[in-house]
Amino acid sequence: MDNLKKILEVLNDLIRINKDREAGYSKVSRELTPAEHNLRSAFERKVHESRNNISQLEHIADEIQHQLDDFEPAEENHYHESLAGRIYNIWSEVKDFFTGKDNNSLLKACAAGEAKAETCYEKALDAAEYPDEVLRTLHEHKSSFDQSKIEMTNLLEGNKS
Repeated sequence: MDNLKKILEVLNDLIRINKDREAGYSKVSRELTPAEHNLRSAFERKVHESRNNISQLEHIADEIQHQLDDFEPAEENHYHESLAGRIYNIWSEVKDFFTGKDNNSLLKACAAGEAKAETCYEKALDAAEYPDEVLRTLHEHKSSFDQSKIEMTNLLEGNKS
């Protein structure tokens, strides 16, 4: 049961990270000019990816919460900084990378942010023992952040020319 609580705390952190990521990419996408359609398209894909991640993580978190509810009566949700929030705090160091910058700086910051999100997932994978389904989902998300980092780097290279 303690492991289920750890998993739920980690999932909640990852949900927060993906919500921040969704909001950030959505914000910068709206601020781009029509001539920057290639960036807008890339950022909108990140918004969609984040929404999918959130949906998957919330579904898993709901299932785990139901399992916990079966074991014990609902109790007040206590926030344990020892685990919950620790992964999110890694991300929060860069969550404002979406603030107004020129495109090259923005793309560098996005690549760095994607790398930081990937690190958060690595920490999450080490934080608890997961059922196979959850483990697969977390690995898929982590892999998509790596691909996203590469995409941002490629866009940066293309933007320099």
